[in-house]
Amino acid sequence: MALSQRKDSGLRRLKIMATVLLASATLAMGGLVDAVSIVVDDMPITLYEIYKTEKQMGLSKKKAVEYLIRKKLREEELKRLGITVDEFDIDNEIEKIAKQNGIDSLKLRAILTQRGVDWKAYKRKIKERLLQERLYRQIVSTKIQPPSEETLKEYYQLHLNEFSIPEAIQVIQYSAPNREALREAMQNPLAQVPGVTRKPETIRPDQVNRRLLFLLTQTPKGHFSEVVPVQGQYVTFYIQDFVNPHPLPFEQVKQRVYTQWMEAKRQEAIKSHFDKLRAEADIKILRAP
Repeated sequence: MALSQRKDSGLRRLKIMATVLLASATLAMGGLVDAVSIVVDDMPITLYEIYKTEKQMGLSKKKAVEYLIRKKLREEELKRLGITVDEFDIDNEIEKIAKQNGIDSLKLRAILTQRGVDWKAYKRKIKERLLQERLYRQIVSTKIQPPSEETLKEYYQLHLNEFSIPEAIQVIQYSAPNREALREAMQNPLAQVPGVTRKPETIRPDQVNRRLLFLLTQTPKGHFSEVVPVQGQYVTFYIQDFVNPHPLPFEQVKQRVYTQWMEAKRQEAIKSHFDKLRAEADIKILRAP
């Protein structure tokens, strides 16, 4: 009987210890979630937000903090300017995306669900993109004047390499079944990442479609291209060299020069706007992230 009581007592102590440890872990996580690290114009950024942004976006702590500060400033601007997006706007955008791919929204949803994409999360991303586009459009609407012919020609001459076509492009093609593995390989190009294959290639302009050629020629030498899906794989190209590039005539690429000039000015205007907002914002660091 005494032995049985000692066993019961021991079991009770183990259960109590397990409960205390579980409660401590929960409180610790709760502290991580609730602990405010930075306040931007009365808008809090928690330690957990910083940690989550680091992990999900593959950013350093410093860059994650900067990203979140800019995000708070963007949210503040959306409220100040009264910019909104409703369900009708989101559904219209989804229909447009589906139509561009030759399907309807129901088929698009089925395909995304099959690929493991959460539909609600997908709609949230669409909403965030539409809000950002509307905000940026409003920011730049009064800040950019149409360029003159002379301005475009000057931009063309200054960026001649961006309007040139090489005889060949020497690349290393990286491919993987998922973006995460490919991202890891891009961060550590010399590492052998499981699931990632590498293949040196020499690509000639007449061997690829216009979209891929544009992607490759717009990627600087010594950098990775944007990741693109190809036949169930994710692919990126590390640009080693452009062989014997020659510039295309101005008149042939005039529209591209205009588009690129406008985009450069757009980026300048947006950066300038948010740099000013950041300089004027009341930013308090309560806990070092």
